[in-house]
Amino acid sequence: MRTLLSIFCLMFCLASPAQAALSVQAEDAVKQFLDQHPSLEGREFSIQWEPSKLEFPACTKNPSVELLRKDKAWGKLLLNLRCDTGRVWARPVSLYVVVKGRYLAATRPLKSGQVLTPSDWKWVDGDLSKMGDSLVDSPELLKNMELSRAQQAGNALRLNDFRPMSVIKSGDQVRVAIVGRGFGIDASGQALADAALGASVKVRISDGKIIQGTAVLQGVVEVVME
Repeated sequence: MRTLLSIFCLMFCLASPAQAALSVQAEDAVKQFLDQHPSLEGREFSIQWEPSKLEFPACTKNPSVELLRKDKAWGKLLLNLRCDTGRVWARPVSLYVVVKGRYLAATRPLKSGQVLTPSDWKWVDGDLSKMGDSLVDSPELLKNMELSRAQQAGNALRLNDFRPMSVIKSGDQVRVAIVGRGFGIDASGQALADAALGASVKVRISDGKIIQGTAVLQGVVEVVME
């Protein structure tokens, strides 16, 4: 029985080649690439290497590193290492980059159209590489913005959940500044839609006509006459 087990073990070992580790030079090239990548600037990160069956021969200079099919060097990555001096070679490298950081999350249920105040959000520490894109990691990003969809308490806040803040709401009474060459007239009217700063909006003025202008201030629409 012991002889059979020994033979089986020998056959298994011969059929299963050992995993080759990256060379120190290859690892250093990858670490240097990640240290200099713009998406990781100022961030705390760690690398989880995936096993490889490939060998990485010594290169006269550090191999060049290219990030394939992704702009952000977070999460699961596929890199291409290439040696262009001496013995030329290219090898793929799979790894996972864990990024630790802070992001904003809702402290309470929030409504669509709501402009957030500091009491509406809190800082949360976590693995950003598992949270997807467009996380809000600075309160400055919320300036002059409002929610485009409701949020539950605890939800991570994302930039694609916001839109420019409306300075005019549908049904508001607004001042209409009509300007042209050498003249300017003020009128009043009712906004027919919401409008963010700089957006076009239709207004029904006092004589019943509907005109289109640009939201330039809170409650002010400018109409330029050619």
